[in-house]
Amino acid sequence: MIKDKISKRKAKKVIEETGERVTNDNVEAHREVVLAKGRKFKYPLQYTKHKLVINAVIIGILALVAMCTFGWVQYYKVQNTGPIAYRFSKYLRIPVAEIDGKNVLYSDYLMQYRSNIRAIERQEGKLGSSDDDKRKIVYYKHMALDNSIINAYAMKLADEYKIKITGDRINEVYEQYMKAGDSKITASGFERMIEDNFGLTKSEYIRMFIEIPLIRKEVSVKIDSAAKELSDAVDKSVKANNGDIDAVAKDHQGKITLESSGGLVDSDNFDGGRATMASSMKVGEISKPFLSTSGDSYYIVKLLDKNDSQVEYTSLSIPLTALKKRVDELKKDGKVKEYIKLENK
Repeated sequence: MIKDKISKRKAKKVIEETGERVTNDNVEAHREVVLAKGRKFKYPLQYTKHKLVINAVIIGILALVAMCTFGWVQYYKVQNTGPIAYRFSKYLRIPVAEIDGKNVLYSDYLMQYRSNIRAIERQEGKLGSSDDDKRKIVYYKHMALDNSIINAYAMKLADEYKIKITGDRINEVYEQYMKAGDSKITASGFERMIEDNFGLTKSEYIRMFIEIPLIRKEVSVKIDSAAKELSDAVDKSVKANNGDIDAVAKDHQGKITLESSGGLVDSDNFDGGRATMASSMKVGEISKPFLSTSGDSYYIVKLLDKNDSQVEYTSLSIPLTALKKRVDELKKDGKVKEYIKLENK
């Protein structure tokens, strides 16, 4: 055994020195020579690969920190409301606020704010940098944030009360909305109208105008029996006064609000469902109390005038206040945290 090892070392030395060609007798020695030459590169290569991995990890961490910092600045400092910021917020699911342990999604806040601004600009023209336009922008930001907080709390209560909104009900309401303004409109035509008027996709429109409002309505009705009793009393007063809703508003002053469309407005006007209800009525007709699409009021609508695509109406608004009162109490108790600081209205 020892002799074999010695002979191999000698053969190896001879091969290295003489360059002897490979034969069956010395192939093992040649193999040892080749492996020996390669071993000197093995450990330096392993060290280099290890160093590359460490550098890659460090670069990846730094890139992630940079991206997170950039995103934090864009959302929580600059408060970017642009389309790219909105799209990313949908995937990131980052919070804009928190209420009683429930996150308020930044995407819901931006969806509401951007759709409100789009609807206003469709009616009044693009908002600029004038003081009046800046005040409008600040107002709609506050409104979007406040509504998003209330909506998030409504969804929290819906989970507690096991309130579910089925897909069939959502589709039914969507069909009603689609046909409300024009019975002949196609599905693709309605989606284009949604994009033009609110800047939303079909799924975004369903979430903002159907799913969340339905949840909020169900929760509001469950916790606010006083508003239902008041709406029934107001309905009786309307009948007793022969449809004179101005007189009814005076009789219930401080509890209900008399409002007007201010002239002809589109049948799909963003007004809690009053224009949509009015478009299904005859001139002079008064509706029964119905819940607003946002779930924050009962409405009674009187149709004053209409044409093929527009309506003019007056309405009585009976607010559902229980949900908002609960939110206000949570704010007082420090259980509502807003992660962005908006300018004062």
